Order: sequence, then C-alpha cells, then structure tokens
Amino acid sequence: MPREHIYKGYGQKIAGSENIYAPFESKLDFDIALWAKMHGSGSTAFTDLLAIDDVHDRLGLSYKSSRELNNIIDKKLPTGRPQFRRQEVVVAGEAFDVYFRDVVECVKALYEDPEFAPYLVFVPERHSADQDKTMRLYHDMHTGKWWWRTQKEIEKEKPGATIIPIILSSDKTQVTVFGNKTAYPVYMTIGNIPKDIRRKPSRHAHILLAYLPTTRLEHIKNRASRRRTITNLFHACMGHILEPLKSAGEDGLHMRSGDGITRRGHPLLACYVGDYPEQILVSGTMTGECPKCNVPNSELGSKDALFKPRDLESILTALSLADEDPIGFAERCAELRIKPIQHPFWQGLPKSNIFHAITPDVLHQLYQGLVKHMIAWIKSAFGEAEIDARCRRLPPNHNIRIFNKGISSLSRVSGQYHNQICRFLLGVIIDIPLPNNISSAKLVRALRGLLDFLYLAQYPCHSAETLQLLDEALTHFHDNKDIFVTLGIRTQFNLPKLHSYRHYLHMIQEYGTTDNYNTEYTERLHIDLAKDAYRATNHKDEYSQMTLWLERREKILRHTNYVHWRLAGDPLPQSCLPPDMQYAREYKMTKHPSVKAATIDSLRDNYGASFFRAALARYIVLHTRPDTTTRAQVEHAAAHVYIPFASLPIFHKVRYNAVDSTGHKDESVTIDSVHCQPARRDKQGNTVPGRFDTVLVNCGNGGEKSVEGYRVAQVRVIFTIPEKHHASLFPSHISIPKHLAYVEWFSPFTGTSERNHGMRKVSRSYENGEQLVSIIPVKDIRRSVHLIPKFGRIAPRDWTSSNVLELCRDFFVNPFTDRHA
Repeated sequence: MPREHIYKGYGQKIAGSENIYAPFESKLDFDIALWAKMHGSGSTAFTDLLAIDDVHDRLGLSYKSSRELNNIIDKKLPTGRPQFRRQEVVVAGEAFDVYFRDVVECVKALYEDPEFAPYLVFVPERHSADQDKTMRLYHDMHTGKWWWRTQKEIEKEKPGATIIPIILSSDKTQVTVFGNKTAYPVYMTIGNIPKDIRRKPSRHAHILLAYLPTTRLEHIKNRASRRRTITNLFHACMGHILEPLKSAGEDGLHMRSGDGITRRGHPLLACYVGDYPEQILVSGTMTGECPKCNVPNSELGSKDALFKPRDLESILTALSLADEDPIGFAERCAELRIKPIQHPFWQGLPKSNIFHAITPDVLHQLYQGLVKHMIAWIKSAFGEAEIDARCRRLPPNHNIRIFNKGISSLSRVSGQYHNQICRFLLGVIIDIPLPNNISSAKLVRALRGLLDFLYLAQYPCHSAETLQLLDEALTHFHDNKDIFVTLGIRTQFNLPKLHSYRHYLHMIQEYGTTDNYNTEYTERLHIDLAKDAYRATNHKDEYSQMTLWLERREKILRHTNYVHWRLAGDPLPQSCLPPDMQYAREYKMTKHPSVKAATIDSLRDNYGASFFRAALARYIVLHTRPDTTTRAQVEHAAAHVYIPFASLPIFHKVRYNAVDSTGHKDESVTIDSVHCQPARRDKQGNTVPGRFDTVLVNCGNGGEKSVEGYRVAQVRVIFTIPEKHHASLFPSHISIPKHLAYVEWFSPFTGTSERNHGMRKVSRSYENGEQLVSIIPVKDIRRSVHLIPKFGRIAPRDWTSSNVLELCRDFFVNPFTDRHA
C-alpha cells in the first residue's frame, strides 16, 4: 500500500496508537475537536459551551476548554507542515516583520504528503490524440514543453533528476468588511500534483508560504520614492524566503515521496500566478507594458506587432550594476524598461526565467479585463435601456442567470457575474440597430471572436487543432475591433491585457492548459488562509495568532486524513490521463414523483400538454405495430388505442451528473437540469410562473461533435406509465423506459449557422396548424439547451422571461451556456 509507511510512522508518534482516534479518546471526542477547529465558533464561545453543566461529562470529552484542546493539538499531534517564523527585513533603513516558512520544507511537505502519493507525477509525458501520435495534447503541467526541456538540461548535468516545478502566487487582500485591514499572503504548490487536485481548496494542495508586510509607507511623501521602496521591500522579503531554492534547485535534495521511494528532486520556480499589478511588481517591468516581452506599449493593441521575450541575461547584467555603478545602473534599467530593483528575488534562481514564468490569468485578463471593457463598449453602442430590456426577457435555463433588473445597474461586478453575462451577451445584441444606420456586423463578429477565445482558452485539454482555433478566434476579434473606433467609443486598443492574449498559445504549450495557473483558485484560498484566520484573532498582533491558528488547523486536518486511512485504506491507483473532453452525462430522477397522480385533463390545463392522449397513443402504436409505416397508418391505429388510466405520476425535474472516463458518476454536483413545472404559489402566497425548459434530443443518430441527428424540443411533462398497465398496452417482449417525456418540437437544424454571429436559428414546428408533439424516452434528452428569442429591433414589452417561449416565434440556439454547448 503506497501510503502505509508514511502513516505507520505517523501512528508511532502518537501515544496509544491502538486507538484510531488517539490522542483523542473516542470518535466523538475527535469529531467535536475537528468541528471546533474547522467549523466552530470562536474559542471563547467553545469554552463557554463546554462549561455548561454536564456537557463535558455527558459527551465524555478529554478537554474542558479551547485551551486544553489547543494543548492536545500542540503537544500530541505530530507536525506535518513546517512552522512559521518571524523575521525582520530591513529596507531603506526601516525594519519590517515578515512571517514565513522554510520553502524547502514546504516543498517536502507537499511532496511527501501521503494524500497525494497515488497521484504524483515525476517525469514529463507526451500525450497524443491519435494512434499515430501526430497530434500532441497539452493538459497537466507535465505534458508541457517546459518540463521536457528542463528535464533534458538537468539530465545532462546531473543524471537521475526529478523536477519539482514550484508554482507561486501572491495577492494582497482585504480581511475586514469595514476598514482597510489587509493581508498579503504568498501561496505555493508543486506541479507534480495533478491540476484536478491543485485547483480544489478542499484537497489542501496549496501551502501558505508567507505573509508579506502590507505597509503603505505613507511617511514617504514622494510617490516615486514610495513605489520604489515598496517594490524593493517585496523583492527583499521574497528573496529572503526563496533563498534556499538556489542550492536546492541546483544540487537537488533527496526526498521520499508518499509512495516510499526516494528521489533526487530539484525544486525549480516554474510559474508565478498573479493579476497584472502583481505581474508588474514581480517582474520589475513598467506599468502599462507587457511583463513578458519587449513589445512597445504603442503596439499593445496590434495583432501583428513583432516581439521577443525579455532578455533575462541582459536584465540581470544591468541589475548587477546596482552596487558598483548607481548612475549606470539607473540608465541601463531605463534603456531596458525595467525598474531599478535592488536584488530581485529571482536573481540567481536556477533554471528559472521570471519573464517566462508569468502565466496567463483568465480571471483578470479576460473576465475582469477585456470582457469588462467589451460590456461597457456594447452598452455605449446600443444603449443600456434596450440591452436591459432583453436581459430581463431571456427564458430560464440551468446555466443562465436571469438579471431581472438588467445589467447596466450592476456595480463592482465580479468575475463570476461577467462569466454569467458572457453566456447570453451575443444573443441579446445581434439584431439591435446601431446609430446612424451603421451595420452591426463587425461588432457582432468582434464579440463572437472574443467569446470564442474566452471559451477556448479555458479548455482543460488542448491539441494543435484547438490551439489553431484559439489563434483564429483572436484574429477574428482583431480584424473587427475597429468598429468601436468608427462608433467613437475607442481611439486605440493599446491594453496590456489584450496583448497578453498573444502569449496564451505559447504558454499552454509550455506549461499546460490555463487551469493549471488560474488566479481564481488562489483567490479562493484567501477565505480560508487569510480572512478566516484574521477573524480567529483578537486583532492585536494578529499575524502571530493567524499563523498559530493555521498550524493547528493543518495538524487536525492531517490527523483527519490519518483516521480516514486507518478506516478505509488506500484508494485505487490513479493514472494521469488527459481530461475527458467527451460530454458524458447521466440523468437522475427523484425516487418519488413530484405529483403522485395527475389527471390527463390537468396535464392539458396546467402543463400545456394539449395533445397528450394522442401523442401517447402514437407512442404505443409505434412500439407495438411495426407494420404501420406511414403517418396516416399511425394516426388511424392510434385512434383505436384505449388508454386504461386517467392519471399518471409526474416528475418536475431531471438532474444530470457528470461521468468521468472511468465511469464514475459524481452525484454531489448537478451540472445540468431540466424543469417542467406549472405555475404555483410559494409560502408567501406569491405566484411563481411555470417553467418548461427546452432540451436537445437525440433523434437516434446524434454524435459527439455536431448537431446532426439532434433536434430542439420543449419539455412539457415527464411521467411514468404505471407498471400494472404495461401488459395491457405493450407485448411482454418490449421493454418500456421508466421515464418518458411529452415534448413540443422545434424545426430541425439547417446545414449552416449564421455568418456573423455563428448561431443556429430554430422555430416551433407545426403540422396542419397544430404544434408537432411526441412522447420520447428521457434518456434521449442529451442536455438542456438555451434559446435566445429573436427580439427584432425593439424587444416587445409584453414578453417576459416566463412567457417568451410561447410568444416568440423564432429563436437562436445559445452556444455559450457552458463549454460543451
């Protein structure tokens, strides 16, 4: 068992290890301790709880207060991750406190953690999409070119090396709701841990490496001097923290991973994750310029401007003049367009290039970057009133947020909200006229290009084919962006965030897909490792309390993992396969119906299933009379079918769970759902409109990558035919699906999508003046689909989100509800 030797050693350090929960006396004793440290209220409140008469004795706890519980954790639980230490760093004659951990010990803690043992990657791999191995795949960091290239370089010098790619992230965050108290955490993880684990905060694959000083140096009145001192303070602190990596990365360290095998690991700085201000601070480049390359800031908006990566050797040579030639140092830094930093932290780090290490940032460069700008430009072009009117009238869908007050009144919009707006933005503007009869085609194409780039950039696995599509999408945006100049909204596009998109393709090839290094994941860590830690203090000398609180929390979490291992043992071995890009989903119904017995008349009156009897009769004929081949024959036979029941069990919702490549279904997360529920009243007596979602139905020959073989339908009723009636309706050799759906059809897809916005148009299908309906198995519903109404020049004011599917005639199928749409 790969983790046995680690956890056995852990158990031997605990007195009374025959007790699984030791040093706690029982499962209840341990569970309450775990709750107190992970989810409980403050230490005083917990002590007051235990002080209530008989609470301690009846629960049989080994501690009577928070202090006693802390004493058990501090003295009896082994240390897993290194302790923090405080040290003064002197910059410009002033001393600052920095709280940090030994970076090499942090690397060892992650590398040797038994929870990651079955999943660690030790060598670079080349994955291909085809058997001939001509189409390379990029996903986890070990599939990128950087790992391969660096491995070869070290192997020439020191054969038998194992690369440990270090991923750092830093970002200042506010820890109080009111006031301006901030913390400046630095996080660290290693690329040997697969990204699917690293990006889940619950797996604790990131370590809080340090709290940096947050001083604003307001006593320095000169702004330029103050900014220079803050930059030097940051680099002095980081340099002190990362100093051990210089010898460790060069010479290697013998480390035993969680599987018990000792390897010579070389911890190397591979990626630095941060938003644009942090990238400028880390790289020492000038604000308004690219932190990675030498493109002039006057060419940032160009798609064709030539550029080269910043020359690390030339920059290091210039920075080395700081002590011996101050005047030449400043002049040379100005020539290279870098800040005159006194000894940047990345100086001397082996096999590391900070300008290569700066990673793409989907959250700030896309959602909070050009997407944010694009929304503002579109509101200026079309007017806020009409856009808001359309946002309020979109039909509901599992993946769509309805902004009932529109989007123009939103303030301090988060990346998550911009994500939601992107899912319908293209659809609501395609037929709004621009002022002065200017054609909106170029604006629509520019937005389509940006959205395509946004979605492609977030693919969890890329090939040469998808990377080419990514490049084409960016070109599509650049080719059409001048419409905003024509409209007088922009004069130029020299935005560093826009230029950063030109680096995405190269960075994906070097370090794997963007979900290896997205700031969205590390910003989530602020809650657990900065904000919650601060709230646990008395707000006096907070950092010493925050670090101690975190150390105790890490100890109890490690003990929890040990207890789980004692109870369950090791998981099955895992292999790092490429992420499964196939849309594998399974539907799940509630055990009991939402309505036990709904009459067929109520289906007509409340659910809108006007032709339910006729549709069910046709379904029965098609499954029992194979000799009926024409529509007329089916209708004639259906007219003579007797329905032996007057009511049916009805379901109001279908949930969908993801299924991975191994066949495992994660039932804890609903990734899609379909609603079909009539109007009702809530607990306050307010009327809740009915909701009948639209879906994509497999008509029998639907594939994985196109809409061929699929058709859009609106679900009106989901039901089950009672088993007691199966024999009277169907022969015994016919298997009847447990769950059936009554649907109203939309027109089949045409051969091509619209030229400018790329969406496909559908409309309701009628036959002889009646809505075309059918009964289908629920298993044929592939997913929900969102339809955007064709509003025309002005959205009709009688349309609402709840009635637009009935009142509108033509729709566009929304391709941006999620990655698979």
